[in-house]
Amino acid sequence: MIIHKKVIKKENIGMVAYTEYTRDPRVRRYSEALIRHGYHVDCFVLKESTKPVTEIINGVKIHHLNSSQYRGVSNFSYIISYLRFFFLAFKALTKNISKNYSVIHVHNMPDFLVFTTLINKLFGSKVILDIHDNMPELYKAKFDSKIGVLLYHILLAQERLSCFYADRVVTVHVPHFEYNVKNHNLSPNKTFIIPNFADTNLFHPLTETNSVKNGAFNVIYHGTIAERFGLNLVLKGIKKVHEDFPFLRLHIYGKGDGVVNLETDIQAMDLENIVVYHGQIELDLIPGKIAESDLGLVTYIQSDATDLMLPLKLMEYMAVGIPALTVKNKPIKYYFKTDELAYYESNNLESFTRELLNLIKSPPELSRLQKKTEIVNQRLNWENEQKNYINEIQKLTGIQTLW
Repeated sequence: MIIHKKVIKKENIGMVAYTEYTRDPRVRRYSEALIRHGYHVDCFVLKESTKPVTEIINGVKIHHLNSSQYRGVSNFSYIISYLRFFFLAFKALTKNISKNYSVIHVHNMPDFLVFTTLINKLFGSKVILDIHDNMPELYKAKFDSKIGVLLYHILLAQERLSCFYADRVVTVHVPHFEYNVKNHNLSPNKTFIIPNFADTNLFHPLTETNSVKNGAFNVIYHGTIAERFGLNLVLKGIKKVHEDFPFLRLHIYGKGDGVVNLETDIQAMDLENIVVYHGQIELDLIPGKIAESDLGLVTYIQSDATDLMLPLKLMEYMAVGIPALTVKNKPIKYYFKTDELAYYESNNLESFTRELLNLIKSPPELSRLQKKTEIVNQRLNWENEQKNYINEIQKLTGIQTLW
């Protein structure tokens, strides 16, 4: 008797993001989840100085386009950088039209990157727009009232047009979904939610010994360095607390348009021996640096934009198992219980200093918060969310894969 096996053709998926792939955990975890479930993935991203034009990382084919990430303070240069990447991505996707991408997943910012898929969409590709951050609110906060309001409406118009064009839209948590449906007229019927939780394949409890047991207290901040994250206040607070606790150290990892100001502030406050700016390091090294720390900082200045952020660094601290000091906003209040995190008031130096002092002076409280991370990780984890993501891909492709 001849047994016929049903052969299912592996689907090709495209991924487009104005980012450096090896340093972007969000794009990486989406791509690798697709690979684990039998898809072929082409990821079109920014070039990295030490990387070849194309390479394969954990099964994902990476296309480093000839465009670098702009990290300065010139908004005009940001626009030029976005447009350069747009045209390069459009050209690359069109060149690969023969791959018949079933789905192309496009990450903002900017939102209008979805239109790099125009030719592919005409030939049947489905398009997902993933809204990491709301551009209208983010840029409104950067400018004075008149320019900010005008820019808000321009960016809102391009966001709405981008969402209308896309077949499906991703929002990154429940308050984000509710806000966009209510205030940006986003269609709830074409939108799904994939919370920005840590990739548990990379971020998980490690065995490093906390430095506090050895007479030091190490605080870590990693990720984007920009004015909206309020690091100037953090430096002032660290300086003040260090007067009573000379073993305190702050380690900062990352890059952004606020690096120059950060380095200037460190020098001006005479903090070179207390605060160490390490620059940006490889994503795979971050979990180890977190595990060596006693406390994670998730700091920002409250605005319409930051009030919608569920910081990935917070989820990564939880996943590795260290306590976090942060500011409450809508998504944090939605996903976390009050006793699972330590809080200070946004842009309040006295509040930040007081809460940091309390944590340093109270090892039992640090231990209690550390134990809470285990409970958080059972509830908020990427393993559950990747199933929802793959289910949405299957709906678009019409092909089921086995779990």
